[in-house]
Amino acid sequence: MSSRIPIPPAGKPSVSLTVDPAPFVKESGAVADRLRHLSEPRLKAPLTARREGSPSRAGAALALAQCLADLAAAVEGEPLREIPDLGVFVVGDQVAVTSGDLAAALEPLAEEHALILQDGEGVTAGDVLRRAREMVRELSAAI
Repeated sequence: MSSRIPIPPAGKPSVSLTVDPAPFVKESGAVADRLRHLSEPRLKAPLTARREGSPSRAGAALALAQCLADLAAAVEGEPLREIPDLGVFVVGDQVAVTSGDLAAALEPLAEEHALILQDGEGVTAGDVLRRAREMVRELSAAI
């Protein structure tokens, strides 16, 4: 058995790798679960006690859910939809739902699939997924 990696024949396109949202779904699911288990005082507490005007954990989670919803809408070519503030105990579910929507929108796309976001920025599907994972990781580190 050869350990060489096969090289596609010249003139034939190589198979594009599709976006793999599984790690993103796992990370965002973990953040959603952590949010669901926080008490009301912890959800209402500022992310950083040392910074004046820091949003609450619930506020930051709602902002993340809105960003994920905006990305999903952009990928699907749909109008933006507002994520309502339904209270601190719902933000974990809102993060879970919006991350699932984004994952579903990205899953069939190739990694290098070109997208135009609402602000006119040109990115690839892989870029959108990396951006979403960064936002989830930032919130995870803060809560």
